[in-house]
Amino acid sequence: MFLPCTDNLLRNITLDRPSFRVGRFDSLPFDIERAVVDILEKEIDLQRRLDILKRELEVRYDFSSLSAYRSVDRYNDGRINTFNLGAFLRTCGHYASETELLAIVRRVDTDGDAQLSYAEFTEFIRSTNPPSRAIMEELERTQRAASAERYRRRMLEGRDSSPLRPATSTRAFSAGRHTSPIRPSSPYRQSSPARFAPEPLPRYTSPSRKPVLNLRDEDELVNGLRDLIRSENDIEREKVSLALKPDFNLTDAFKIFDVNYCGHICATELREGLAAIGVFPTSEELDLFITRYDTSGDRRLNMREFSDAFLALDAYYAGMVERRGSNHRYPLYRRDDCYQPDTQLEFRAVWRTDFRSEVAAESTRQKLQRMPYFNVYEAFNSLDQNDSGCISREEFKRLIQSRGFYVSEKEATEIVEKMDKNKNGRVSFAEVSLLIIF
Repeated sequence: MFLPCTDNLLRNITLDRPSFRVGRFDSLPFDIERAVVDILEKEIDLQRRLDILKRELEVRYDFSSLSAYRSVDRYNDGRINTFNLGAFLRTCGHYASETELLAIVRRVDTDGDAQLSYAEFTEFIRSTNPPSRAIMEELERTQRAASAERYRRRMLEGRDSSPLRPATSTRAFSAGRHTSPIRPSSPYRQSSPARFAPEPLPRYTSPSRKPVLNLRDEDELVNGLRDLIRSENDIEREKVSLALKPDFNLTDAFKIFDVNYCGHICATELREGLAAIGVFPTSEELDLFITRYDTSGDRRLNMREFSDAFLALDAYYAGMVERRGSNHRYPLYRRDDCYQPDTQLEFRAVWRTDFRSEVAAESTRQKLQRMPYFNVYEAFNSLDQNDSGCISREEFKRLIQSRGFYVSEKEATEIVEKMDKNKNGRVSFAEVSLLIIF
């Protein structure tokens, strides 16, 4: 669990280290214990998400472990290795590297032969909490109804005449073929009673699915999300660079704009403060910036909202900035004289990157609105794949990765943080509408 499965050099270095006795009341260094806890937390989260996906597969009426195994083992050699696993993923639109394929095989492989047998695959694909008996009985009834419906349709199609053969009465054809011209047919023979078509069986359909975007509009939505990820990566990179400046702190940054010490910043104060440090945004850029970070809706930024614009998502760098106090330097010539010259340059770079990111997001928003068949409700349904009424990081990742693009956990968090106004870790329909419409 703790050793890398693809780097044998690191494994050997770790295994060759001498071991030291750790007493009952002793502990490892804090950074090592923190790294172990992070690994365990991520492992638990991975197992939880895998179990949810496995349960979604098991309740589908057209899923079986044997069919899934044969889909991956396309060469029918009775085993799954990195070669046919990579070919299967490529057909599904995901291009995995050899390291990722080897990591998947080693996680599922139990006998250590770097291949997956059917027993190993079945044990991996089975969820820890199988569906209840009532769910399976309902699934079986659905299967029987679907099978009966297919049989009825085949019977009706078989009774129809061929489109290339002229329609001929079956009884007239039979009478003309079997009636002798010498021996007339018996007058006592009566025609069989008219046959009535059987009553159609009740149709069982799958649970109703909410309307989603078509493939073309969904591709444009994914491209727009990728553009947002690139912009957020640029902002995060600038925030980290600014956090590494030892003299940067949020108190002095807020005082640059809040010259009246009223505890909040309006658009006019923000424009004047930016002009004093050498940044000259347009009115639209200022409006977009305030719209993003204003969570209270009063069109003003307090200290907490202003801090969100400069704190990185990484808790280490964010805590580093939050713990710093004021430099207690009175600005003599410029408002940002409280910082060193290199910190001033980095401070202005963060502002410019923020404005550039908001302009790019607005361009993406207008591009989606110009599409004739694009609908916000259908876009939300395409993202909300489990119909929970809100969108999580995993659902963002799943939609983007379905188009063959890799999304890290940090990038998915950046998207959620941009859309999430109430900071509950999930995105509602109203928050998606605010991003796309306004």
